[in-house]
Amino acid sequence: MSAPRRRGRPAWEADLAARQARSPTEAVERARRGRALVEAALAGDAPPEATERSDPSPPAGYEYVACVGCYRPVWGLPGSRCPACKPAPGGTP
Repeated sequence: MSAPRRRGRPAWEADLAARQARSPTEAVERARRGRALVEAALAGDAPPEATERSDPSPPAGYEYVACVGCYRPVWGLPGSRCPACKPAPGGTP
């Protein structure tokens, strides 16, 4: 019998290790950025990430689905058709 194979770190440990500060100065900068976000939230200001977004969020329920006519990916509700497909006979979308 051979020894069990070592698979490395579990995913959560690798994620935790990637998030740790590598130096004391990086830790201080993270703390300052976090404190600035907290101060802005307490003052009622929007966080900088929210003001930077230029594209509006899509309506609720929309996602990438397969077109019911040609199976191409299309942004829409389930059962949607892409612009290249003709409407189904009978007028259903």
